[in-house]
Amino acid sequence: MSRERTAYFEELSALLRERDMPPARVDALVRELAAYAVEARSPLVEEFGPAGELADRLTDRQSADAADGPEAGAETWVWTADALQEVRLLERFGGQGWEVERLDRLGRFVCRRDRQHPLRWAYRREAAGPRERERLTGRLATEGWEPCGVWGPFAYFKRPEAAVTGPAARLSRPPAPPRRRVYFAPRLCMTLVASVLVAVVMVRLGASGTGSTDGETLAGALVGLAAGGLLGARVWKSASRKHSG
Repeated sequence: MSRERTAYFEELSALLRERDMPPARVDALVRELAAYAVEARSPLVEEFGPAGELADRLTDRQSADAADGPEAGAETWVWTADALQEVRLLERFGGQGWEVERLDRLGRFVCRRDRQHPLRWAYRREAAGPRERERLTGRLATEGWEPCGVWGPFAYFKRPEAAVTGPAARLSRPPAPPRRRVYFAPRLCMTLVASVLVAVVMVRLGASGTGSTDGETLAGALVGLAAGGLLGARVWKSASRKHSG
């Protein structure tokens, strides 16, 4: 990663933490943005805008976020997931009648479900920068898709299944709201943990005087971290190609 990109993401991370975004969420978001930037191959400021503006967009609460309570006769539920799982989960929960109203400032899906007349919903996720998003929204609107949120490099769209299947989209007995609210893939956590462990082991070996020079120890640690980072990026790219759209 170039110095310019490193400085950009370091500034973004600091700004997000200042705005009280949980550190784990900041790290996950920055990894996703960095992986997207590698594929986009365009200047970060052109793709995302200045780091300060991007931080504002990612942490901004829409006016609807203010404290309006849930509608009468509607259930509400808020959940979050990583990029590897969220498309599959959106499909599952949409089939249970959950409509995503928006993504909040922490990137969580804010959902509602009509108690009296629940309907199935379909979702799609597209990787698109700000410049592409308007054109994409217009194209998908002709197919009945409407935007329901943006998070990092991803734009989310929803469509009632009734637009395709008619009355069959109605749910007669929707399941109870899920108890879980957080869904993160274990392999992502394992990748990060493995990278850190490699670095720690190499540093300890160097400190214990096993014959490795400081330079060799540092090089080994960096190789371990780089390998873990590359593996994480490959997993993210695979998820993006597999699940987007």
